[in-house]
Amino acid sequence: MSNKLTAWFDEVGHLDHLDREDKILQRAFAVVIYHVIKGDDIETDKEKAKFSSFFKNDFDLDDKQIDQLHEDVSKFDSDFDTYLAVLKEKISAYPEVEVKLMKTLNSIVTSQKFNVDEYGAFEDIKQALFK
Repeated sequence: MSNKLTAWFDEVGHLDHLDREDKILQRAFAVVIYHVIKGDDIETDKEKAKFSSFFKNDFDLDDKQIDQLHEDVSKFDSDFDTYLAVLKEKISAYPEVEVKLMKTLNSIVTSQKFNVDEYGAFEDIKQALFK
């Protein structure tokens, strides 16, 4: 049963009904994900791989585009609240996308030893999306 539920969430969480070429949407997702990654001021290889995987699988970006997006968002982390608001507006009609984002963030937070700062960033995003 668990595998069926996981497969169902993976399927409904696809971003096909969003404009995946929307650069603002891409940057909003990236800033939010990066904010959690940098919650402890350390970016591990596992975290960067999860970042890359999200954009490769869900936005069909190639490695060069992902590297450029990653480089760009490292400069925009200070605008986290603005990008979180943009993301909330763009995906609020799609609860399955919100769940997919939280699942992605959870996989990042749990990819290493528990860190209270990363978890705090995760909780802030959860509160913003599901209020």
